[in-house]
Amino acid sequence: MSIFPRIGLGAFLAVACVVGRAGEAPPKPAEVYGAWSFYNNMGWGAYYRGDLELARDRFTHAIEYIRPYQKEYPRLMSRSCHDLTRVLCAVGRYSDAEPLARWVVEARDHDSRTRDDVMFDSLYLLAFVYRETDRPADAVPILRRAVALEEKFLGPNDGRLALTLKELADAEARSGALAEADANYRRAAAIHKAANLDLADTLSARAEVLEKLGRSNQASLLRGEADEMLKDAAGLSRLADHFSNPLAVNQVRRGSR
Repeated sequence: MSIFPRIGLGAFLAVACVVGRAGEAPPKPAEVYGAWSFYNNMGWGAYYRGDLELARDRFTHAIEYIRPYQKEYPRLMSRSCHDLTRVLCAVGRYSDAEPLARWVVEARDHDSRTRDDVMFDSLYLLAFVYRETDRPADAVPILRRAVALEEKFLGPNDGRLALTLKELADAEARSGALAEADANYRRAAAIHKAANLDLADTLSARAEVLEKLGRSNQASLLRGEADEMLKDAAGLSRLADHFSNPLAVNQVRRGSR
């Protein structure tokens, strides 16, 4: 028997003793955190190994363990629910992920100590669920909040902000908010000027919106500009292909789309 299973079994028995005996004094904060973190860390270990079923099971155990102490430890509950939402998204179970994602946003909204980056991550994941379930109108207000937080955190000219602006504009365009989509495509394009491939993607998407707005001549010019950029940048990688966003959920961000 390897040392890892022995440690895991010992921790499991310790957890069982903490929560399983009626009439005993409530566990100390260190015991609660230790037991919860055992399950949650096991979840992340499984996730990074690609064992999504085990990750789902471990995060679910973390949630069930902390549930009786949710009032005292609301952040632990919201964190495990958020982590479980990621796994559900990774396996395409969006109908199960949506109520969890919405609950996490609401819980973190009511916590005055929630950091901007944590709130962004929660909003982005909920918007991703809405996008994957073809609900762009629901994604729009969520992405607008995410953009505001990202701009505050990263500044107005960061390339990662441009990626989120493009996603917001895509959702606006699909939900019929064409003028708003055009404005956000313009903002994203201005930030993307240093990365021709990403700028070309944004210009092409904006051209489609302009066509629907009845501005065919301008749309044609943008398409021509985008085509020239793609020819000039043949073989180069897109910014979105290698950009790492410390705020966003990297495994679900699609960048240019």
